[in-house]
This record gives sequence, C-alpha cells and structure tokens, in this order.
Amino acid sequence: MTFIPVASAYITEEDAKAVYDVVKSTWLSQGKKVLEFEEEFKKYVNAKHAIAVNNGTSAIHLILAGLGIKQGDEVILPSMTFISTANAVLYQNATPILAECDPKTYNITPQEIERRITDKTKAVIAVDMNGMPVDYDEIQKVCDKHSVYFIADSAESLGATYKYRKIGEIAPVHMFSFFPNKNVTTGEGGMITTDDDVLAEKIRMLRNQGQNGRYNHVMLGYNYRMTEMQAALGIVQLKRLDWIIAEKNKITNVYNLRFKNNPHINPPFIPNYVTQHSWYMYAISINGTLEERDNLVKKLNEAGIGTRLSFPPIHSQPLFCERFGYNVNSLPVTQAAWTKLIDIPVWVGMKDEDQEKIITTLEKFCSVKF
Repeated sequence: MTFIPVASAYITEEDAKAVYDVVKSTWLSQGKKVLEFEEEFKKYVNAKHAIAVNNGTSAIHLILAGLGIKQGDEVILPSMTFISTANAVLYQNATPILAECDPKTYNITPQEIERRITDKTKAVIAVDMNGMPVDYDEIQKVCDKHSVYFIADSAESLGATYKYRKIGEIAPVHMFSFFPNKNVTTGEGGMITTDDDVLAEKIRMLRNQGQNGRYNHVMLGYNYRMTEMQAALGIVQLKRLDWIIAEKNKITNVYNLRFKNNPHINPPFIPNYVTQHSWYMYAISINGTLEERDNLVKKLNEAGIGTRLSFPPIHSQPLFCERFGYNVNSLPVTQAAWTKLIDIPVWVGMKDEDQEKIITTLEKFCSVKF
C-alpha cells in the first residue's frame, strides 16, 4: 500500500540544477541570487520592497523589532495559528493577547480585534489561516481607528487574492514562509513585503547584525539572512506559482463538489472577499466529537492516507497556560473549531486515483459515524 502524504513539495530537475549551479559558483551566503529573488518576489505581489530572510519566524520577529514593539506593549493575534506568531511577540518581551477565530473561516475578525484593544495595544497580527485571506479592509479600518499597526502573517497565503488584489500588497507589512509544505519552498526561508521605506531599511539592517554598512553596527541585530541556495530554489519555484495554484484549484474543486452535500463533512467556507484561496491546506470540518475526529484520523492513517490536525490553539499550549494562565476553555469558539478540523492531502502531483481513494475512504468511514 502506497501512503498518500498530507503535503509534498513539488521539486523538479530545474530546481535541483539551480541549487547545484550556486553551489558550484562557491558564493553561498546572501548575494546576487537573494537580490534577484527579492526583485522577482516584489514584482509578483506588487510591493515596493521584498526582504528575504532565513525563515518565517525570523520574518515576524524582524517586523516587530522594526516597529519597536517592546516590553509593556500588547499585540493582538489569533489563538488559531502556529506558535511562532506568538513566540515572536515574546522575543520582544511584549505581551501576546490571544483572540477567538471566526468558526467558519478560522481567521481573526475585526470585531474580535476591536473588543481586545487597550491603551497598551501597539499592533495586530492577522493570520491567513490555511491560506484563507482575512478581511483586510475591515481589519485595517479597526487598526486605523485605534492607531494600531496591522501586520499580516501571510505565511500560508502566497498566491491568494483578496478582492482581486494579491496577498503581499494589501497590509502595511506582510510576511511569508517558504517551508516545504508551502506553495513556494526554499527548504526553510521567509520574505517580508512592505511599501514603507523606513521600515524596510530598518528591517534590512536588523537582518544583518544591525549594520548600515560593512562592519558598521548601529543597532542590535540578528543573523537572519537567506542563503544563495535557498534563493536560487525560490526563484525557480516562484516562476511556477500561478501554475501550482491552478493545479490545486482542480483538486479542491473535486473535493468541494464531492463533499458539498455530505452530512458529516464540511468543505472550507469561502467568503465573497476571498477571490483566490492559496490552498496551502484543504481543511475539512467533521460533524463529530474530538474523540470521533481523532478516531477518524487514525483510520485514515491505517488506510494509507496522511492528515494533519492543524495547530493546537496557542491558548492550550503548556507554555502559554503556565505563563499567562490560559487553559483549554479560555477561548471556547477556537477550541471547538479546532476539535473538528482535519487537513487532507492537496498537493501538485497527487494522482486522480489517490484523490478518489481519499474521498471514498472518508465517505465510507463517516457513513458509519467514524
């Protein structure tokens, strides 16, 4: 039995050759290829600046550091996200304020942000969960009203559009991740996009040990640089991004059609303002208990089908329970949504017969209540 993974990077000989050529050149650290990747990336998302870094976590950290977030400041973010979003706030000794998600989109809402704003709030990090864009215009209105900075954690949404605008050009600053399960991968890697000249300049210095010139260190910085090998891979990957999205659309269209009227399986809800989902993951919601969901996942695994249970909400993580007093009941909407979520395979190169197996196996197991 061949196992169907939940995600698989699309890597070709062209990708391998691009990396090989860089290795053969012997210039391996940040250089011309990184600059080329940044140029191509900012063109793709229609941003003024693109700043490449070594991973997505570094990208969030650099944005917060560049904005001067510090001890005593509060940053609002969803609990339904990977823990790095909140950890980056802690790196700045600031306080992450966890918020509920919309139970349909799993994203933070403008209303939820507004009710958690205090005189200590300095920024909001809105996460495009599973590649689903947040309601950018409405969140920006709330941030403008309260003079709070809007940071877009777009780690999962490269290739998506909001009201036909590309993710990466909408918020004051966006960050992206190039982890292997993303639509564009560099193994590890990240990117920051912004139209803010001052912020971009500061982030570039922070990325490179706080230098504004060779060996002239004007601030405390970090070594968050991207390598030439990563950039070479990213350049080739970026060229096929639109094709990747188109291929994923074909897969998700089949899922949507087949699950549309299933009483046990809910396909992703897509609001009108989302004009293209990135389909980083295809997250179904199961009409069952946590125990039933976990049992279903176990059966799927035994049948050779990989799944992912998404990220356990941050408010349920031991670090945040111990440090801030959260517990699993602190954010009931988010907790309830998470207990029903399952990410199923959606990757380019997956065979039609593999998708048919996934669908029929899910239908079979769900028909007998897991």
